[in-house]
Amino acid sequence: MILQTLETDRLVLHPLKVSDAAEMVTVLADESLYEFEGGHAPTLDILRLRYEHQVTGSTEPGVTWWNWIIRSSVDERPLGFVQADVSGECAELGWLVGASDQGRGIATEAAEAVKGWLVRNDIRRIEAHIHPAHTASKTVASRLGLFDTGVIDDDGESLWAADLPIG
Repeated sequence: MILQTLETDRLVLHPLKVSDAAEMVTVLADESLYEFEGGHAPTLDILRLRYEHQVTGSTEPGVTWWNWIIRSSVDERPLGFVQADVSGECAELGWLVGASDQGRGIATEAAEAVKGWLVRNDIRRIEAHIHPAHTASKTVASRLGLFDTGVIDDDGESLWAADLPIG
């Protein structure tokens, strides 16, 4: 798989670059974004280090990290990110949209674009770990066709999953 730029009606998803940290630090600055996932808003230095690590990729054999910055197709303003951690034919999805852009279907649209790319690249299953009280993420997962499996992981999050169509 070669990481590609993905486009939708309203969005352009660009493969992550370390230089994206300068703009994304503002998108990720609102502390409300960490209510369910924990942690705090990153500083620019921390975000640069995180992006360096993500761009370098997983050191775990057989695991690939794919990361995109979600941008507005109108003005290229960064809105959030989508990531897919791929192992074999399964991808674990994650998404986050900045607080000021939530509630407009951006996460669903971006994650749907990534899902389509994964299908075209022979991924057969997608999963997401979602905090049981995170209604917005559960809505995104449902719109992607994922269902709550009833499995709770070690962090207390619910495993949502779906098998994907072939090609």
